[in-house]
Amino acid sequence: MKRNLLCTTAMAAVAASFLVSGAALAAEKPTLEMSGYLRFQAWGSDQDVAPNGNNRGTAFEMDDVHVHFDGSAKADNGLEYGFHVELEEGGSDSKVGYDVANVYLAGGWGRLELGSAPGAEDVFKVGAVSIMADLHAGWDGDLMFDTVDNAAYIGSNMAGNTDDANKVTYYTPEFSGFGAAVSYTPDSTAFFNSDFKAETADPENVVEVALKYAATFSDIDVEVSARGITGRYGLNDTGDPTTELEDVRAWGAGVKVGYAGFELAGSYTDNGDTGIAKANTADGADAGGWWDVGLACGTGPYKVSVAYMRSWAAQPGGVQDDEVDFLSVGGLYAAAPGLDLYAAYQYVGLDRAGNASDNEANLFMVGTQVSF
Repeated sequence: MKRNLLCTTAMAAVAASFLVSGAALAAEKPTLEMSGYLRFQAWGSDQDVAPNGNNRGTAFEMDDVHVHFDGSAKADNGLEYGFHVELEEGGSDSKVGYDVANVYLAGGWGRLELGSAPGAEDVFKVGAVSIMADLHAGWDGDLMFDTVDNAAYIGSNMAGNTDDANKVTYYTPEFSGFGAAVSYTPDSTAFFNSDFKAETADPENVVEVALKYAATFSDIDVEVSARGITGRYGLNDTGDPTTELEDVRAWGAGVKVGYAGFELAGSYTDNGDTGIAKANTADGADAGGWWDVGLACGTGPYKVSVAYMRSWAAQPGGVQDDEVDFLSVGGLYAAAPGLDLYAAYQYVGLDRAGNASDNEANLFMVGTQVSF
C-alpha cells in the first residue's frame, strides 16, 4: 500500500508539472458567467394505483430551479482552466443546495474535470430522451405515477450510475468527429466534503467509459455513442449469497439522425446482473435492460415529438419478467427569448405475472420554463 501511495503521488506530481510547465499567470482571474432556468408544471393523472394511496389526480410542481456559475481563464502557456457550479432547489433528482461543483483543466491534450459532476456514460448518452420536445423529458424526469414494486428500470442512465458523486473524468480531444471519455468514482455516495467514508451497500470503484462520433453528411446530422460501466458493491464480502450483490456490469449504445428539421433517435441498454443478489441470479434473476425510439420535428419556434420506451427485468424462480411500456407525446413553443411553453401526454403500463405489481397510468402535463 505504501508503494502504491508513493507511485500515485509521483504520477500526480508528474501530471501536474506537465500541465503547468512553463505557465505564467493569466492576465486576469477567471471571468464569471451566470445562467440557469426555472420550470413550473401542472399535472393531471388517472392511474389504477395511486401514489401513497392518494388519487387527488392533480399536482403542481417546480420541476427544476437551477442557477449555474461558470468561470474560465487561459494562462499564457495555453492552459485553460475554470470551474462549474450548479445550485438547485428541488428538481427531478430531489436535491437541494449545491448539486454539481467541479474544476477543470484543458488544452490540446483534452479536458480533465475534477469534482462533483455527471460521469462519462451520462454525458455521452444518446437516445429518445435527447430529442423529446417537452422539457420534462419523459422517463428522465419525475415519475408522476406509482411504480409499485416493479423492478424494470425507468430512466436513461445505466444501473450502477454514480450520479454527481465526486469523480475524475478525462475527455479526449475530438479527432474527425470521434471523442472518448473515462470517469473514475471511488464512492458513489460521496458528494462534496466526503472524507474517508465507511463502505456502504452502494457502488464503489466505478469506472465509466464512453465513445461518441458526430458528423454531417449532405445535410444529414449523425451522432452515435457507446458506453459502459463497471464497479462493485460495498459490504460485499460476507460470503452470504442472499446479501452479496453482483458487480456493476452494464453497457449500451445509441444513435441520433437529423435532417430538415426531423430527428430520429434510439438506444439499447443491457444492465446485466448489476446489483442483483447472487442467490437470485442463480435462480434466474437479472437487472434487465431497455430500448427506446423517438421521432421529433421542429420548425421555427415549434417542436413536437413522440417517444416510446420498453424496459424489463427478470424475477427469480422463473416468474415472468417485470415489464414497463412508456409512451410520451410532447410539444414545445418558444414564445420569446428565454421563455418556453410545453406540454406532454404520457401513457405508462407496468406488468408482472399476476397483478400485484401492475399499474396503468394516463398523465397530462403543461409547463413553462424561463431561462436566463
